[in-house]
Parts: sequence; C-alpha cells; structure tokens
Amino acid sequence: LIKNCYQVDLTDIVDPKNFDNDLNNLLLTKNCNYVKCDLLDFNQVLSLFNNYDFIIHLAALVGVEKVISDSYNVLCKNQTMLANIISLAQKNSIKPRLIFTSTSEVYAGSQFYKTIKYPTSENTILTLPDLSLPRTSYMLSKIYGEAMCHASGLDCLILRPHNIYGPRMGMKHVIPQLIKKILSTPPNGTLDVYSPEHTRTFCYVDFAVAKILSFIESPPSNQKIFNLGVDEPEIKIKELAKILLKIANRNDISINELENTQGSPSRRVPDIKKLNKNTNYIEPPTIIEGITDTFNWYINFIS
Repeated sequence: LIKNCYQVDLTDIVDPKNFDNDLNNLLLTKNCNYVKCDLLDFNQVLSLFNNYDFIIHLAALVGVEKVISDSYNVLCKNQTMLANIISLAQKNSIKPRLIFTSTSEVYAGSQFYKTIKYPTSENTILTLPDLSLPRTSYMLSKIYGEAMCHASGLDCLILRPHNIYGPRMGMKHVIPQLIKKILSTPPNGTLDVYSPEHTRTFCYVDFAVAKILSFIESPPSNQKIFNLGVDEPEIKIKELAKILLKIANRNDISINELENTQGSPSRRVPDIKKLNKNTNYIEPPTIIEGITDTFNWYINFIS
C-alpha cells in the first residue's frame, strides 16, 4: 500500500519501544503512521481518524492455545473489537470499505458433520458443532462477525484466510513451532509431530497480501465473501515436517508421529476459483520457496 502511495495508519496495542526492525523501517516512510489504540476501548477507536477510504480489520484473539484456555474472552473480545470498528466506519460522512478477516475455521462444523466438499467453496452451508467445546469459540466469534458485517449497512468484504504463513507470524502456529523444535533438537534426536496425517494447503503471506491489495484497487462488487489461500499443493503435516528437516539439513532427526490435536480438522483445502476470478492473477511461490524464506527468517528470530 505504501509503495502505491496510499497514506496508511497502523494501529495496535503494542508500545513502539517493542517494535521489531521490520516495523521500525516501515515507519520511516512518510506516508505510514502508527497510532497506539486498544480496539476494545470504544472511545479510543472513535478518536481515530474518521475519513478513511478503507479499514482492514486484522486484529483478533487467536491461536489454538488461547482459544482453548480463554474461550470466553475470545468470544466476547473479538465481537467487541469488530463492533467498535464498525462504529468508527459508520461515523464517517463517506463510509469506508471494511475488509474483515474471518477464518477457514467457519467450515469446521460442516466438516464434523461430513457435509463438506473439497476444495471447499464459500457457499458451503455453515454448521455449528457442539457449542460447549472451547475450540468453537474462535469460529463462532468469526461467524458472528460475518453476520455483523452483513447487518452493518457498510460495503464489507469478508475474507476467510486458509493457513497463511511467513516471517513475523509469531510462535502460535504449526510452521514456526516445528522450526523451533527442529532448531532445539540434539543430533540424532526425534521431532514430535501432532496430527501427522492431517492435510493442509499453505499460503505464503506475500501472496495473501497481494490478493488483498488487488481487492482494494478493484471497484466494489456484489460478491462479499472470499476464501483467501491456495488450493495446491495439499500436504500432510508430517510431509511439512520433512520439508522443514530437509531445508534445515537435519537428516539425522527422525519423526515421532503423535495423536491428532483436539478439534483439528483432518483436511483443509479452499476453492479459490471465486478469488481468482475477482482479483489479478498472481503466481504464488512454491511451498519450498515460501517455507525456505520463513525458515531463514526464524533462524535469526529464535536465536
């Protein structure tokens, strides 16, 4: 966005003294500004600039550990943040376009009841699983968020990201967790891999960002919901671990296949025909290219 001469405001609860080099370098550009703001605070949100053309809402309480251990706050706070963002957008005299990041988890109930097809399209009927299960909290917060967008009266674009990965993604996802394990495994050790037979398609972050930019630079459409990801290659988690071991040049490590993670879907593959039809064609990097870049970044981050 900055390269295309947009004026960009970034907001988060992070104190600037805790920024990494990537973010500090980004903020050196004159058309990028950081505003510290707690999106749970209604008054702070409404004090933000009120004449945006686009609001891209990426914030959420996320991560399997967080979702399971703090499911009540996941439900409440994700809804509150979106409600405050919608209030900010509605306050504008010229209403901005709101881009809301939902989740591929919205399909989890449909998978549980075996009513899902693969690749999974956006018109899949969403089904609710057992609401007492803590892992449903994140999915429910996003389904409710999608409904809020539809009811808001705003021009909303709803994206359902599928396993987006890359540098700076934190440590709460499978790829950085496996990288950390590999780097700490002694010679001739073993690598624990959960849900080894489960399959995913992994989408490199640069591809996802380019698709979002394509939406921003396209005129509004009647189409409101899009899967965001890639549909190939579909690989098993144990194959992902083998790729990482090869990149790390650790053929001394053997894989220890463990049980499936509770609530983890056995398969996740998005249908992206609708995404590709409504955005510019972009060639995604290969899985080897993307994971190599990610691995090389995390070597420095973890060390």
